Amino acid sequence: MLNDATDAREYVARIQAEISQEARRRRESDPTLATLEREIGQAWTRSAPSGGAAAASSDATAPAEVKAHAEHLLGCVDDLSLIDVDAPDGARRGVRQVKSAVRRLTRWYLRYLADQVNAFNHFLVGFLRSTEQRLARLEDDAGAAERLSAFVDPVPEADHALGRSVADQLSQCSGPVAVVSCGSGLIVSALLQAGIAAHGVDDSADAISDGVNEGLDLRVAAPLEHLSRIADGSLAGVVLTRSVERRRPVELSSLIDEALRCVTPSGRIVVAVADLSARSGPEAELLRGMGLSPQTWAHLLRRRGCAVEVSASTGSRVATLVTARPQ
Repeated sequence: MLNDATDAREYVARIQAEISQEARRRRESDPTLATLEREIGQAWTRSAPSGGAAAASSDATAPAEVKAHAEHLLGCVDDLSLIDVDAPDGARRGVRQVKSAVRRLTRWYLRYLADQVNAFNHFLVGFLRSTEQRLARLEDDAGAAERLSAFVDPVPEADHALGRSVADQLSQCSGPVAVVSCGSGLIVSALLQAGIAAHGVDDSADAISDGVNEGLDLRVAAPLEHLSRIADGSLAGVVLTRSVERRRPVELSSLIDEALRCVTPSGRIVVAVADLSARSGPEAELLRGMGLSPQTWAHLLRRRGCAVEVSASTGSRVATLVTARPQ
């Protein structure tokens, strides 16, 4: 009789080990069993839903489901990566004897090839698992930053003084201007009043609702995605403001590249963001690593060959404008 939980665990572990040992012995004595196991694994992989976890991405548990689904797929890859050289003999007499003889004659050569391929597959599956784990960590880090930013107030809207300052910087532009991200569209409105064709883009439908109701051309899209859809050299200017203050440096670097691609050789890129030194208290800690100071914006634009001008703004919150011209 089992005395305690420890004895029970030891008993179960011993039984499981005996079952595994017996299963291994039977596989070695009858190669057909390994083939059948492989066929069952393939049938399960074909019948299992491939997008079930991803389809539930709106649920609170979706990230865990996606990870579980990825682990399931990697397990299938691991199972199916094993090449079995013991082809089934079949059940018909005569044919079975011929197949068995052929298998015995070719098995030594096929085993030699299969061992090499199986070794490669083993390391390949290990690499896939390592890559999936690294991607999962990156996704967790990105998600953590977004969750933390939800605990601070949104970036304030631009004021009329900032709108006029931006319009002054773009007064020589003779083509359309994109404002990223525009919020309610005050900067777009200021550009239109100065006679400059402009539209705005923001990734928040709520943020642009007031401006849309006033008849402004404001669109919902992620900043980088929106610029990537614009043809080369089709804009006279790009204004980067508001929520770009809370993007990570890698994304902001890509945003600069897209903005430079979109503007004409005589175009302008205006960066209207608050200085990071203005952050304090919880905001400074929770948004650490997000956004760039005007000085860093100027540095990145100069490194890309732009002529850069740093000027004072009359806006109450954004004290410095960075204006870049491609060269």
